[in-house]
Amino acid sequence: KFFTLVIVSLLSAVAVQAQKVVINKTDGSKVTFRADEIQSVQFAPASVADQFVGKYSGVDEINVGFFFTYKSEGLDTYEVKDNGDGTINLIVPAVTYKNTMMGDLYLGTYTIPNIPYDAAKKAFVKAYKDDNIKFHFKVIDGSGNVTKDQEYTFDKDVCKVTITKEADGKLKVSNNYQMGAMPMTIYGTFVGAKQ
Repeated sequence: KFFTLVIVSLLSAVAVQAQKVVINKTDGSKVTFRADEIQSVQFAPASVADQFVGKYSGVDEINVGFFFTYKSEGLDTYEVKDNGDGTINLIVPAVTYKNTMMGDLYLGTYTIPNIPYDAAKKAFVKAYKDDNIKFHFKVIDGSGNVTKDQEYTFDKDVCKVTITKEADGKLKVSNNYQMGAMPMTIYGTFVGAKQ
């Protein structure tokens, strides 16, 4: 019925240029176009990535070696982009963790590219150590002194990301990594609502 409605609307629009095409979306919103603005209509098949694409706002949490847990300062925004080839890119924002055992931690933004979909896990999953992703890491102690300020590379075997959708539509990112010679794995978890 929807396809028929679109075709009828477009054919009518050719005859009467003053008409408008109204698309009613499933979220209750509407998109309106003037008929003379439309050159053609194409229906492309939906991909799994379509369900994930967008910006998500939420709290980032890390667990250091299953001993220490810290939550980010304020809300963070993760972004998922579709590459059009069955993979996605995950853009991780700069995140600050206050009052950790080392002081205030600052992790710079970075992108994990070309994450493929795993149908069995219903998730986008990638071990990304071979991508040699670089990120900035800074530590400020309780006195306000910068005790560490350098660039690191995610190049350890533990570097792995898993991206899923929760039942309520929220994005869940599980991201494990290690920094430099630090012996403990960091288990990161982000859950965010679409903006």
